[in-house]
Amino acid sequence: MSLPVDLAIVILNFRTPDVTIDCLATLAAEYATWPNFRVVLVDNASGDDSVPRIAAAIREKGWTGWLEFRPFPTNLGFAGGNNVILREWLGSADCPPYLLLLNSDTLVHPGCLQRSVAAISADSKIGALSCQLLNRDGSVQNACRLFPRPDREAVRAFGLPWIFPKWFQWADLEDATWDRRGESRDVEWISGAFFLARAEALKKAGVLDEAFFFYGEDCEWSHRIWRSGYRIRFDPIGETTHLGGASSDSTRVRNRTRDLYTWKARLMTQRKCYGPLAEWWVRGCYVTVFAARTAWLWLRGQKGTQKYMDMREGLSQLLGNLAT
Repeated sequence: MSLPVDLAIVILNFRTPDVTIDCLATLAAEYATWPNFRVVLVDNASGDDSVPRIAAAIREKGWTGWLEFRPFPTNLGFAGGNNVILREWLGSADCPPYLLLLNSDTLVHPGCLQRSVAAISADSKIGALSCQLLNRDGSVQNACRLFPRPDREAVRAFGLPWIFPKWFQWADLEDATWDRRGESRDVEWISGAFFLARAEALKKAGVLDEAFFFYGEDCEWSHRIWRSGYRIRFDPIGETTHLGGASSDSTRVRNRTRDLYTWKARLMTQRKCYGPLAEWWVRGCYVTVFAARTAWLWLRGQKGTQKYMDMREGLSQLLGNLAT
């Protein structure tokens, strides 16, 4: 990728060849009108027929001019897989000014890339930006949330934002208090599904933290970019459909494994962003809640119910080392 361009994109495929090819088709349409980007597509050791199918599609569609396909022999996770390419670009003499992490299960709408690059380039203190993400039905998907500060996580553990929303809405990480259809604003963290970053900001803040294998890395990355002196921005000027969960559904990642990844990411985010005491505080809050609910269900004679089994499994994970 030696040609000077404005934008470099990295996409990871893991056992989703069909949706990945659909994503590439939308990028091909973008390239026809705005050829200022290049793409590296990584296959993260899928172990299925992804590599031959995707390689054949690239040849047949004639996408080789703007797209490089790299099969990896080992699954490096979301952070590790992306970082290989990010480090190459950030270390090169012709590094583009902007880098985009794009999920394989996305469909980029016409004009999205050019408009998003224009939005981030308009302010040199914006370190990262998300466009508007849409669900399959066109409804708005939440692309930006509040940081899971220890006080917010503790309140959430006890369900208070939903039991007493009037008093505890401040702890609802979804932050559904403003219109994402038409309002551009600074936000705390953005989704890794469409994470457009300024190269200079990443040179200062660093790449993704590979201690996160799956989930949580985008939140911690946003936190680090903020701490480096840059802002995070949401701008609905561009749109991308995010199908969601394609690489982590139950046919690709076991439910228990996915739950473990989720808990590990939630607690690791506390430690990385707020320190070890925050991690233990949040873990303790969730252990208290799960233990109380498990005991209550047992006392009510509901040991055989799915709800009881879920509570007991969650408590077991929280009390364990959360190894996958």
